[in-house]
Amino acid sequence: MERKQQIQGIIMDENTNQDNVLNSSGKKIKKPVKAGANKLTAAQHGAMETILINLKDILIPGEIVTSESLKPDQEAQFHKLKISLDLSPFAYAVFLPSGIYQNLGLYKKLEKKEKDIVPDDTSKILVSGINEYQRILTADISPDKPGINIFDQGSLLASYNYNTPQECIDDLSKIIWIHFKYKDAWTHDDYVKYTEGWFFRSANYKIPNLSINVNHSYIHHPVLINTNTIQAVFKLMKATLIRLFAHADKTIAAANAANLYKPDTVKITKSGLSNGKENEKKSLRLYFEDRLVGLLKLLQGYEIINFKSFSESEKNEFKRMFARTVEDIFQLMLQKIFNNLDMV
Repeated sequence: MERKQQIQGIIMDENTNQDNVLNSSGKKIKKPVKAGANKLTAAQHGAMETILINLKDILIPGEIVTSESLKPDQEAQFHKLKISLDLSPFAYAVFLPSGIYQNLGLYKKLEKKEKDIVPDDTSKILVSGINEYQRILTADISPDKPGINIFDQGSLLASYNYNTPQECIDDLSKIIWIHFKYKDAWTHDDYVKYTEGWFFRSANYKIPNLSINVNHSYIHHPVLINTNTIQAVFKLMKATLIRLFAHADKTIAAANAANLYKPDTVKITKSGLSNGKENEKKSLRLYFEDRLVGLLKLLQGYEIINFKSFSESEKNEFKRMFARTVEDIFQLMLQKIFNNLDMV
């Protein structure tokens, strides 16, 4: 089922009242509601919970998702959110473009009772914990009334109002981290996923100043994953290169374009690599070296690590890890070509 259909297919019984919110199977959602909570607010919270439950198959921890069919302006808005939104591995986020939002029957009904219909050009972002809906954030990206609301157990916990949609978007990551703190200790894999997801977005979308919560970044604090600075650097580099070079055909095309005017390089082909042609293998290695240097310069721009302060032993380790990383990526690419499989 397409994402758009999943969103629009949410069952909202026309007879649903403020105390009876249904999910797509027709089952009433049971959720704790604080004593004295406003019934309309509780119903709004329940409606958002219904949406998230019905979209659970497409939700991805630490990422924002949306429907598959977006208008060009909506696609541009979602693209910016996907790049800039800083989510922990313990949060879901979904972007509801204006057209889909207007088709959510219960929302429409509730807003009519409030005599405050959301404009047709309003998009909405919903955020919750992983399979945890007692607290839900909703952000209205509206040119008229941009704002963020936090619902907790059927009550309105907090509201934030902004002058422009961009102000709302700029503040969103900070608000999410304030209200969706993970209570248990982060694991090794949590730090890895969060840090590597951040740097990949920075590299892939060429953003040199992408925000990150430094308290949960292993490149800022290698001790979080029990390693040293240089090992952390090249762990991050390798993970990023693997994702950037996930597709052999695209990687080879990019390498040929980059090497076009470089001396001592030749055109790279899958057949040539498969047959062990040394000049093609050398050309591909050179391309990987250049890309690794580019990633290191990107990391250097964040001023997290002072590479010039390395001791002689650290410089030697750096050189060894640089060569090993290039060779690892090269071998992974050969394996992918031989097996006709993607690297990730």
